[in-house]
Amino acid sequence: MALLIFVRMADGDPTSVQLIESKVRLRGRREWLSVHPKIRVCRFSDGRVDINIADDIDSTTEEIVEQFLAHLADEEIQQSGGIEYTNDEAVQSDEFVYPYDPESIRIDTKPFNISLVHEMIEEGDINLSPDFQRKFVWTDIGARSRLIESIMLRIPLPVFYMAQDRNGVLQVVDGLQRLTVIQQFLNNELRLKDLEYLKNEEGKYFRHEDPNMCIDQRYRKRVMQTQILVNIIDPQTPVDVKFDIFKRINQGGRPLNAQEIRNCMSSPETRNLIQELCGSDEFLEATCHSIGSVRMQDQELVLRFLAFRLTEYNYLEEYSGSMDRFLDKAIDTLNEASEDTLEALRESFISAMINATHLFGSYAFRKCLPEHLEPDARRRLINSSLFTTWSLTLANYSTDEVLNVPEGMFAYYLAEELESDSDLFDSVTSGTNDRRRIFYALSVFETMCKEHI
Repeated sequence: MALLIFVRMADGDPTSVQLIESKVRLRGRREWLSVHPKIRVCRFSDGRVDINIADDIDSTTEEIVEQFLAHLADEEIQQSGGIEYTNDEAVQSDEFVYPYDPESIRIDTKPFNISLVHEMIEEGDINLSPDFQRKFVWTDIGARSRLIESIMLRIPLPVFYMAQDRNGVLQVVDGLQRLTVIQQFLNNELRLKDLEYLKNEEGKYFRHEDPNMCIDQRYRKRVMQTQILVNIIDPQTPVDVKFDIFKRINQGGRPLNAQEIRNCMSSPETRNLIQELCGSDEFLEATCHSIGSVRMQDQELVLRFLAFRLTEYNYLEEYSGSMDRFLDKAIDTLNEASEDTLEALRESFISAMINATHLFGSYAFRKCLPEHLEPDARRRLINSSLFTTWSLTLANYSTDEVLNVPEGMFAYYLAEELESDSDLFDSVTSGTNDRRRIFYALSVFETMCKEHI
């Protein structure tokens, strides 16, 4: 396992450092080392971290440990989602920086009272769909109640961010949980509990047939008349700028990952298509139900296929090497796509999954050498590069053509190819988002198909 962190050197220059996990597992600990500048990190089974750094590094041990633990947590989440870790995201984000014109940032600040916000949510003009961001996780009734108490006490709420789509619907960028709590209270789905100041309102609802069970009328009026400030991202804002704004303001708590951000910026049609494909029997069978959905790992895999397929085979010109930006732009393209285009994408994806299942069986999209195909071998994780390149390749073949090949035979063909072709193995092992490596894998797999289908 490799983790990429950034440190300050004694001369003031920042530099990236790759920590490589030692293959020798010591009892009760795991060890990571870098060559230059030298860093050694040990993580013990009880959670303790020990670190040694070279004298020419100016970053504090606390700063390095914080980065290390954050990247390790992300890697472990990704692995638990069933996807082989290749560390591409950390590398590419800093390799491709495209500054944009500050004048293209278009954000308007508008005041709304809660009464209007409630009405807009009910009418669908503000989207609080539960699939819009990560599942609502603010489950503490006391914490929710104290938010309402703050409103009743006239304590100003932090600013909200929303992005307006081309249909005029406001998508919540920041503040979803707060708006959800307010909406729950106004819909009588929340009974106040554990208030700090307004003890007389304890155990009450917003409205109730029994006057003793609803908050005082003055507080009801105060809640409905409360003004909130909303920063609205204009729909004409360029897609790169829009995604950058989103990433900048989602820094608190557990920040949204790249795919969760894309989900927020998707139209209902785009979101429905991706979710439908993730839940399809064909995708679940091809991946052996092994891809996690908690942080949308499955949706990013599906989007990779859709993004490349949208280029109409013009991969070389359309893909620059930054997967994040490529997928961001794909969302914008999908949002504008016709119903016929979305249907064609749906059909080609389903066909690719059916073909993969027949040709590879339970080894589909997994980086297997011959020894990994033995009956007692541990099953490999899904490899995102193999998923992208093989699904694109197999979408070009009809299921009738593929059925002529003995079931599962391509698992053996691929294992032999990975063992004999070091360039192919490297292409799906590290730096897998590099355009040359993607195109090399595509060319190898196309040749394999021409030989065996």
